[in-house]
Amino acid sequence: MLHNKNQLIEALNLEKLSESDREEILAKVDKRLEEVLAAVLVANISDEEAKKIHDVMKEKGDLEEVVAQIASRVPGLSVKIEQAITREILIIKTALGL
Repeated sequence: MLHNKNQLIEALNLEKLSESDREEILAKVDKRLEEVLAAVLVANISDEEAKKIHDVMKEKGDLEEVVAQIASRVPGLSVKIEQAITREILIIKTALGL
């Protein structure tokens, strides 16, 4: 999944921005991508799995690891997540005009 800092900087063409502008945009993008991820998950997982994710988020645990574990058990979920994230990055990139 395209969700680490360097990949986002490259995908959104943020390299030429100042560090402070880049960090501000990345914080907003990260929040939005988490919202997209949550929406895909809620639509595709059980209540029990949702509780696991909620618990990890509450404890500031490794959300990526838990999502990967759940995605490996739910057919097609990783593809849906990847498509949603990719689509959202394209929308953000267009909105930024970069």
